[in-house]
Amino acid sequence: METRQIVNFYELEDKWQAEAINNLGPDSEEAHYLEPLEDQTPDKHILWDLTEAMAYDGEHEGFKYNAVITISNNSAMLLDIDDFECDAYIKFI
Repeated sequence: METRQIVNFYELEDKWQAEAINNLGPDSEEAHYLEPLEDQTPDKHILWDLTEAMAYDGEHEGFKYNAVITISNNSAMLLDIDDFECDAYIKFI
C-alpha cells in the first residue's frame, strides 16, 4: 500500500501538465490526479488521473476502499480517498 496526495492540474509540474494535456486534452485542467513521486518521469511512469475512478465501497485482504480504477481485465487500483479528498491510499490488485 502507498499514499499519494490528490492534486489538481495547476499543482502538477510543467512536465506532468504536458502529460495531462496529452492524455486528456481540454479536460485536463478540470481533472484531479495522484501526485507523481519525485523520481518519476512522464516517459517512464503513468500520470494517474481520477476521471476513471468509480465510487465503490469494498474491502480486499483487509484494505478498505471507496473507489476503483480498472487497469486491465485482471488488475485494478483500489483507492481509499480520505474525507477531505486530499490523500489517497492505494493498493494494486
